[in-house]
Amino acid sequence: MLINNKNHPGNLSERITVARGEQPAELLLKNVRLINFFTGEAVKTNIALHQGYIAAIGETYKSGNDVIDLSGAYTVPGLIDAHLHIESTLLFPPELARILIVNGTTAVINDPHEIGNVMGIDGVKMMLDASEDLPVDFFFTVPSCVPATDMETAGGEINADQIRDELKHPRVVGLGEMMNYPGVINADKSVMEKLAAAHAAGKVVDGHAPGLTGTDLQAYLSSGISTDHECLTASEALEKLKSGMKIIIRHGSASSSLGELLPLVNHTNVDSFMFGSDDREAAELLGEGHINDLLKSAVSMGADPYLAIRIATFNPARHYRLFGRGLIAPGYKADLAVLKDLKDFEVVLVVKNGKIVSRQGKPVFSQSRALPPGEALNSVKVKRPLTESDFKISVRSKTMPVIGVVPGQLITEKLFVEIEPEIDGTLRVDPDSGLNKIAVIERHHASGRMAVALVKGIGLKEGALASSVAHDSHNIIVVGVEETAMAVAVNKLADTGGGFIAVDGRGEIKSFLALEIGGLMSLKTAGEVAGEMDSILKAASELGAKLDQPFLTLSFLALPVIPSLKITDRGLFDVDNFSFL
Repeated sequence: MLINNKNHPGNLSERITVARGEQPAELLLKNVRLINFFTGEAVKTNIALHQGYIAAIGETYKSGNDVIDLSGAYTVPGLIDAHLHIESTLLFPPELARILIVNGTTAVINDPHEIGNVMGIDGVKMMLDASEDLPVDFFFTVPSCVPATDMETAGGEINADQIRDELKHPRVVGLGEMMNYPGVINADKSVMEKLAAAHAAGKVVDGHAPGLTGTDLQAYLSSGISTDHECLTASEALEKLKSGMKIIIRHGSASSSLGELLPLVNHTNVDSFMFGSDDREAAELLGEGHINDLLKSAVSMGADPYLAIRIATFNPARHYRLFGRGLIAPGYKADLAVLKDLKDFEVVLVVKNGKIVSRQGKPVFSQSRALPPGEALNSVKVKRPLTESDFKISVRSKTMPVIGVVPGQLITEKLFVEIEPEIDGTLRVDPDSGLNKIAVIERHHASGRMAVALVKGIGLKEGALASSVAHDSHNIIVVGVEETAMAVAVNKLADTGGGFIAVDGRGEIKSFLALEIGGLMSLKTAGEVAGEMDSILKAASELGAKLDQPFLTLSFLALPVIPSLKITDRGLFDVDNFSFL
């Protein structure tokens, strides 16, 4: 357990005494190469840490109860992720903290939007409780759009009164990404109430407005929304920058804007940028890292390492009003990451609240494992076991709409194909045509509501893949060839509380990754989750899936706010025309 630092008079007095050289610091870091991204230099010096804070900096400080000689290693403030969805890592906060801290991340801004759509405000409270007193500071924004749309069925609803209450929590820093930009620019009453609650509390409001431009953008920004992590092009980001918006450069498992937006950064506008991973899965966190990996990628693309470090530390601390963080200077919190170099950004030591919490990529702390409440473990409710007949498609015309998957993109194509019905008037897909069946089943209220359609681009030759992770409402989504395999997959998820599953053409389960917590997160360790994910991806490939991340792709095929054709439990939705087909 980490110490809970308070700036009471005794602590302040002792810190001043250390700074005056009258008593040794609790921890002295010697021979560090301190990165100063304001003066653009790396200065070899010593850092005196006392009672969780930086007491003093300088070569005159030579004594400490514990002294570590870092032999000229680079020392930077603890890294901060400006926009993260914990649920997308598939890990519960205590396990996620173990992985983030060894990569030098000491704070994150988390939007619990996903669990909110499953459990409502109780899901947000669960995540706040589970992230208390961890070696990483988890700050939160209250989800602004639960449910995200009325084109699908969510498990919860978060209203303005609940938002107002949660904004009082000391680790809640603002209102989460406002995806409902039509509601903003048309001054929808409920949206205005949520925005007003954040402004009244003196908290920031995050944005989500891909492609918004012109007078609509001006209207959106006039509401006090201050960030966007969804810029599609450099020209879009530049227009938003000119209007005072902060741009979060995203680099996650699902998508990355790093290559497109990084060239915009310069010494004049650097304060307007932050880094966020948004969605980054456990295997990637283990194998490649977190914000340190983003820094490595940025520098490899030609970024000034000093500016990149500033974007990853000082900027999010200032924007989200995390006072005392994001800088190595006297009086600031002793949250530090020690780097081998400014090329690979390998983290060799991490200090949190003045205590060493990681050495050479290994955590050196112990913590209890928080368990979620029972309702989080029983969140998948299907009206009855499904059978193959539930996945039959009745043919009503000679052409049918098809969701066209675009590899590596969240958008889809709106295709139309000619079909030949069976004698009974139903459609049996030929996998050699590239077509598979796809269905979404409502899983929050056991309503029995479901929709079945066609998809092209997944590539299954047999069997089925299913998932309880389907943005934003997280109903069950399944794609397959044989209807029996699709039914087996869905029923398994309903019986076990959710997860990812691969079933072969005979209806046998080939691989299963349980996500018991809200159907979104695992009770297991990051290593176990990564191993099981590897197994299920191999199983998917053996069934013919031609995408590197088929489950990630599946999760966005149910998101009816990104063009062009998506499927929800209410039907096949034409995003371009904002109507069901």
